[in-house]
Amino acid sequence: MRNVFTITEAKARLSELISRLIYRKERIVLTKKGKEVAIIMPFEEYQELDKKGGGLIKARGILAGLDREIDEMSEAIYEEREKEKGREVAL
Repeated sequence: MRNVFTITEAKARLSELISRLIYRKERIVLTKKGKEVAIIMPFEEYQELDKKGGGLIKARGILAGLDREIDEMSEAIYEEREKEKGREVAL
């Protein structure tokens, strides 16, 4: 079973979730508007990941949303092009 909570749910149940991290060593996935946005994990697990490949993990985190941002920008450009009536643009 995946442990997925909205940010609102997580705020209301923070003490419970922290206990689950400490005693059950669970990972908790947080969502916002239906999209996964963060993960909470036991600190010991984070330390192990950081030792094994901290540089790659950090780079992955920085680049995580880039594809989505590019897709959103492309969609916005095409929407604006479709609205433009002054000149014909091949899509």
